[in-house]
Amino acid sequence: SSSCGPDYLALVVGFPSPWSLRGQSEVGMAPVPSAPKRMMLLAIGAIGGCGLGTFVATITNFALVEISVSPMFSVYFGGLFILVGCLILWRVASHEANEPLPLPKLHLAVFASIIVMSGFLCFLLDRKMFVGLRPWMKVPLYSVLGSAVSFAMTFAIVDVLNFVVGLCQASLAKPIVESAHQVSLVLCVSLAMGMAFGFTFGVLDVANEDEYHIRVALLRDEKFSQPVGALLGGLTGFGLEFFRQRDDYSMAAKGKTEFDEDI
Repeated sequence: SSSCGPDYLALVVGFPSPWSLRGQSEVGMAPVPSAPKRMMLLAIGAIGGCGLGTFVATITNFALVEISVSPMFSVYFGGLFILVGCLILWRVASHEANEPLPLPKLHLAVFASIIVMSGFLCFLLDRKMFVGLRPWMKVPLYSVLGSAVSFAMTFAIVDVLNFVVGLCQASLAKPIVESAHQVSLVLCVSLAMGMAFGFTFGVLDVANEDEYHIRVALLRDEKFSQPVGALLGGLTGFGLEFFRQRDDYSMAAKGKTEFDEDI
């Protein structure tokens, strides 16, 4: 799974992503698109974001159910989040001043700590391992865990999209998510989406339903979470394309390309 590798960490903590480097030896100046084309790209970004947001909402809810009812999944996700959080902490602690990070050190350290805590929550929220936790106490815990699941899913999708875009571009492969503003937007929205999904999941107490009613409870949960995912996903898609166009237009106005600094 791409969510367990260092590829999506490249966007957060500065690891080099292999397909984001593709084509950097070839420098070219792409023409600035017309206003109708820019509006069309913004609309495509918003519509695509709506679809991906709905998908992330569905998968996050499925993951929260499996973490709650399956010891195997709770161990898998718990170990995964602890490993990812430790990797981010290690990267923040060992980075050098001449290697800029997309986000401030303190923010990355807090974020990594949340990911590590989410790993331990996977074991805590397994109803077969810890049955004494009251339902209302699980709501904030599910919110934190939902943020970690949504983060992993979102950046895994971003990895796949960057890879596909890199394959489709013959000479100049610019990733969809590249700048610090884009990374911050995806990070903040993915965490907000996960908190909303986890909050709804905990309030509706989906995990404590019996085997025959858990599907009905999950469908009831999706009626609330999917519109939220579509809305936030649409705003994210619009924002990513907006930042992309703004950066391209700014560099074109200065007569530069995105690879001038690397060269």
